[in-house]
Amino acid sequence: MITHGTCVGITLLLATAVGAGAVHAAPEDSRYHLVGMIALRDGGPSGPLAVDPATHRLFVPHSTRLTVVDLEQGRQLADVPETRDVRGVALAPALGRGFASKGTANAVTLFNMRSLRASSDPIETGANPGAIVYDPGPGRIFTMNAGSNNATAITAADGSTAGTVPLGGRPGVAVTDGAGRVYVDLEDRNEIAVLDTRVLRVIRRWPVSSCPGSVSLAIDVPHARLLLGCRNGTMAALDTSSGRVTATLPTGHSVDVLRYDAGSSLVFAASSDGTLSVASQESPDSYRIVDTIGTRPGVHAMELDPSTHRLYLAVREPAATDASRRRGAGAGGSLVLLIYAR
Repeated sequence: MITHGTCVGITLLLATAVGAGAVHAAPEDSRYHLVGMIALRDGGPSGPLAVDPATHRLFVPHSTRLTVVDLEQGRQLADVPETRDVRGVALAPALGRGFASKGTANAVTLFNMRSLRASSDPIETGANPGAIVYDPGPGRIFTMNAGSNNATAITAADGSTAGTVPLGGRPGVAVTDGAGRVYVDLEDRNEIAVLDTRVLRVIRRWPVSSCPGSVSLAIDVPHARLLLGCRNGTMAALDTSSGRVTATLPTGHSVDVLRYDAGSSLVFAASSDGTLSVASQESPDSYRIVDTIGTRPGVHAMELDPSTHRLYLAVREPAATDASRRRGAGAGGSLVLLIYAR
């Protein structure tokens, strides 16, 4: 359960918010369990996964390519060309366009989400772009450039560069509310930068001293809560209207990737140690661990399909196993998607 406490520079209000919107509590056991696996070709995950719920396609960055998985058929569909050294992918479904950030190329590849054909003309960015998000409000793509401490804004409709935003620190992961704000973890400052996607500047900075080191992020848009997964074995909720941390919850392990399911009011916190914690959101500022699931060591990427409520965890499978040989993995092993569902 959440306990009251105080952290340096941040007051933690660890109680049910008065007047907060209602959410539905989960049962004591989340009922999530392993229901299947999809083995991909050689290589490990190199960035966050992205899902298109309308087509049930999952986009999986490898170090050498962006792979597309058909979730209904449970198989690898194709690779997107011109995506070597891909670090992240953002989707603009209404435009039918996808965007893949390429770290060492300092560029983004634009591709057609249906045909998977890529443009031959890369879009230039700052140095070493990693995380990438799409804000449909202004219709812009944003890359987080870890080598130049800035963000590149790209007009999704035509691929033109809209501007560059200094961030004042090294950007890690980022999420958007889809309505004009991108929240960026500045890894070297223990700070969240709030980027206005219309005026193209940082408008707020929120210290998160209770969550040291790089963090993972998820967002609860209806309740205006930014969720933080921390290296110190906790997760936290932050009010996006004020920047105030309103709740913390021990997870018992470092959180490497975080996802929020608005349909079930569940928060999923995955760790590379092979632990998946499931928390019930009982109000916007009250959370409770309802399940701890053993997965596999080495999970660094996870995605939720909101249309099916299924979770997909990416993990590298050693080549020495009999299972990987039967699935045709090469000498380097295969990337395996673990599928969890109720």
